[in-house]
Amino acid sequence: MTEPQVPQSSQLHENAIPDPTSAKPSPSLLACLLCRHKHLKCDGKTPVCGRCSLTGADCQYTKSRRGYQGHSKKRRAQEPSPDNLLMETPDMANNLGWNAPNSFHYISAVPASSSESTSPSVNDTSIIMAPPVTRPATGPLTPDSSSSMAGDGYLLDIYYTYFNPAHPILPPLRFLFRSPFPLYLEQVMKFIASHFTPAASSETYRPTVVSVVWEQVSSIEKVQALLLLAIVLHSRNERGEAGECLAAAVNVAFELGMNQATYPEAASNGDPIRAECLRRTWWELFIIEGMLTALGVQQVYRTNQVPLEVPLPCEERIYQDGLTPPSPPTIAQFDERVFADEERDFSSYSYRIEAVRILGRVVATQDIVEGQQDHVEAIDARIASWFHHRPESKSEVMRPDGSVDEIMFQATMIINGACIYLNFPRSDLLSSPAVAAEVICGQAGPISIPAFSHHVHAMKAVKAASELSTLAALRVPVERHTPFFICALTLSSIVQLAACSVKAGQMPDPSRDRIGLTIGVFKSLARTWAISQSIMRQIKAVARDVLELGVRPTMDQIDITSILDNGLFWPRDGPS
Repeated sequence: MTEPQVPQSSQLHENAIPDPTSAKPSPSLLACLLCRHKHLKCDGKTPVCGRCSLTGADCQYTKSRRGYQGHSKKRRAQEPSPDNLLMETPDMANNLGWNAPNSFHYISAVPASSSESTSPSVNDTSIIMAPPVTRPATGPLTPDSSSSMAGDGYLLDIYYTYFNPAHPILPPLRFLFRSPFPLYLEQVMKFIASHFTPAASSETYRPTVVSVVWEQVSSIEKVQALLLLAIVLHSRNERGEAGECLAAAVNVAFELGMNQATYPEAASNGDPIRAECLRRTWWELFIIEGMLTALGVQQVYRTNQVPLEVPLPCEERIYQDGLTPPSPPTIAQFDERVFADEERDFSSYSYRIEAVRILGRVVATQDIVEGQQDHVEAIDARIASWFHHRPESKSEVMRPDGSVDEIMFQATMIINGACIYLNFPRSDLLSSPAVAAEVICGQAGPISIPAFSHHVHAMKAVKAASELSTLAALRVPVERHTPFFICALTLSSIVQLAACSVKAGQMPDPSRDRIGLTIGVFKSLARTWAISQSIMRQIKAVARDVLELGVRPTMDQIDITSILDNGLFWPRDGPS
């Protein structure tokens, strides 16, 4: 890897003295973690580099591993790790910046480079005070690192690097301890982060983390903790307890009135970052409940049964940079964009919310008997409209700089999943009655009534499955995607294998390549999430049968029941 060049700007290197004998500055031997993460040039000044000094960011360096082979798993197991350290002491909490109301530093809200479009009103940046989050400069920040301190505080950095981009509901890391932060929510964050690193064991936190959260009084932090637990427990294939945590989160949210339009502003005490945090928490609850309802974990999509009044979240860059968001739009304004004379910018989060709303409509068709074909046609039009009305800046999930808009990635994932839910059970890919009965969890009747020809439904399902494979082909670390991507790829695999089995003994090379890619993604994600390991084995078995025998896969071969308690694809009539 080429070392970054030293910036020539005097602002970034005030004490640099030009060498008249040199045509250009020598490369810096150091680069801070933030500059490395953002792929920016770093002047390597210690203890704070020039760029972090200008932006007020928390500047940290990691110890170089050049000159030796790094930590082996055996050596890592012998080093200090959080396996024996579930709860931090008050001294450790103080080291993380707690209880320091008089120790503030100024964060200059300097926008980072990004291709995301924002409203002109956010060009006026504000200065926000935040307490410093003090951590040892040698603290490990990647899953390959091992703990070099006698605690597990480094897991917070791993949480923000590997999980938060997919579910960004908590305050940005540098604002996390600006106000009292409950230890139980911090433990949930560390529990999640422990899945991403061999330096920590998730089983250290698992025995108590859920029960401790259940004991807490109702608060926004309890909603956040329960919601995050629902995501991670589902990904661990502990779907029953995931559903209980989600149901409890919804209960507390309604108890607090989080679904009301005025709640974020009223409960934030004039803090724009917290107001945005509250908006995001409600909408993340709405999104996760929608997906888990489609996956059969929940039977009733309760957050979708109340008026959608809470204003929409802002763009990720604005929130993560600590800028004051512009006046947030409403769902009604988002829906009206189709007919408006002038286009208005909406965040990626807004399109993700819309994708889940469409998914909710697809799931609701199972209860419609009269006029179901009209509803199917209308939802099909809504799905197509979603794609047509994306702004050009969001038509690609990968930005020009090579980074991925993770929220738009999920929005695209969800809308293609909704397309499969709508079309696959109405297609000619399920001509075997036994297969059809099992895939839709025993439901015949309304959900299988076609609105178009069976062949048209099949083509739409296969197209959506291919689009999900395209998302899997993005050359980015897959573990940073939401774990729900595993479920989406399972849908994609089932559709593509069913399509390939139509032609006995034949699988076109493109289909074979896409299935191979999907299995590879399952393998990579299996290192983090248990659910992926189980699914990978079953998909491999079905793929072998399709390749060798050229027959339609039966549910005896795929055994969805053993993977996800017979509830992965479509919701059932009765309780789980």
